[in-house]
Amino acid sequence: MMKKRSLYILLFNSLLFGLMLGAGINEALFVMPTWFKAPPTSLLLIQERSSSAMSFWIPLQMAVLGTLISSLVLNWRSPTRRMLIAGALGAYALVWVATGAYFAPEIMSLSSLAAQGPYDAGLAARGHKWLQLSWGRHAVLAFGWVLVGTAISKWEAAS
Repeated sequence: MMKKRSLYILLFNSLLFGLMLGAGINEALFVMPTWFKAPPTSLLLIQERSSSAMSFWIPLQMAVLGTLISSLVLNWRSPTRRMLIAGALGAYALVWVATGAYFAPEIMSLSSLAAQGPYDAGLAARGHKWLQLSWGRHAVLAFGWVLVGTAISKWEAAS
């Protein structure tokens, strides 16, 4: 039963990881570019969306973290799966560090600027830089998701 539970938690983690990655890419392609289209006015879109975004992203992030840690604990006896899941957890932690160090403070700074005045090319450049660098987070998360998928494939082979 414990072996099946370790697989189910790992599968659920993969599902959540994929949801998080897909939602992030969707936002990067279709939502976030509008934020920086005509700053400072367009920056209001960040503020308008922040409450609903937080109610989506925070529980999802906590669920991914919880299932990653649970998967690591439940698969601890398998060195291969343990290493893969630990790698995914490391990738996830790296994204959190980058978000806390740059992405969250920068987007909060941009969204708090006065939304009046003419188009500001400097703000647009800051926003586009933020958006371009954000693709790095998606790449790291995709790598973590692949590690989780690889751990799932090793479950079958080892069981």
